[in-house]
Amino acid sequence: MASSNRTKTTDTRKIGQKSRSVIVASALAMASVLGGAASIGLLPTPAHAQSANGAANETGAAKNADISPEMVKKIENYLANITTIRADFVQISSDGGTAEGKLYMQRPGKMRFEYNPPAQILLVSTGSDFIYYDKEINAPTYFDIDETPAGIILAKNISLSEKVKIVDYRRTAETIRVELVRKSDPGAGSVTLVFAENPMQLRQWIVTDPTGIQTTVTLFNAEDGVSLDPELFKFKRIWPNQRGG
Repeated sequence: MASSNRTKTTDTRKIGQKSRSVIVASALAMASVLGGAASIGLLPTPAHAQSANGAANETGAAKNADISPEMVKKIENYLANITTIRADFVQISSDGGTAEGKLYMQRPGKMRFEYNPPAQILLVSTGSDFIYYDKEINAPTYFDIDETPAGIILAKNISLSEKVKIVDYRRTAETIRVELVRKSDPGAGSVTLVFAENPMQLRQWIVTDPTGIQTTVTLFNAEDGVSLDPELFKFKRIWPNQRGG
C-alpha cells in the first residue's frame, strides 16, 4: 500500500501519544519505532549490547560542529555509494529496553528490520512508506520516509547540509561521530551517525528524542554489496490463519 505525505494507522486501535512520538523520533535505521519494539518485549541485555550502550553514553567536551568540508564530502560519498547492507543489530534504549534482530538495507529508499522474538515488530521501508507493523494486533502504521531519521541515510541524494544541520562532530583514532538535527525542527531530537574510518563503515546510530531518551542501534557482522531478495522490501499484512511477515 503506497502513501504520500501522511501518517495514519490502518487499525481502529490507536497508538498512545508517547509511543507514537517515540516511533517518529527514532525511525534509524535507520526510528523511536526502534525504542517502541523494546517496550513490547524486553530482552536480557547481551554482553555485546552492554558495550554498545557504553558507547552511546560517552560524555566529552562541549559539542563541536567544526567539521571540514572534506570530511563532510567523505561521509556523503560513503553513504551515497552504499548499495546494500545486511547485518545483525542490537538496539538499546536508555530507558532500559533492549532488542535484537536482522537489518537489510538497499539504497535508495529501502530498509527492513526483523526483530527476534519475543518482540512482535516489523519495520519496512518500501521506498515511499516507512511502515511500523505490530504483528500481535495486526496493526500497520504508515509514515512518509522523510519524516523519519532513516530518510537521511536512504535518500537518493545524500546531503548533510540541505535539510539537516551538523551540531556535533567528534573524531577519535577509530571512529567518526556526526550528530544531525533537521533544520525544519531542530527541537525534535537528533541522530548521531557513528562510522569506522579505515575502511569507512557505518557501525552505529543513536537517536535522541526531545526528552533526552536515547535509542542506540549497533550493527554487527555487516556485509556490504550483497544480493537481497526484493520481497524483503514489500509489506504483507498478516491475516488470520496466515504465517510469515
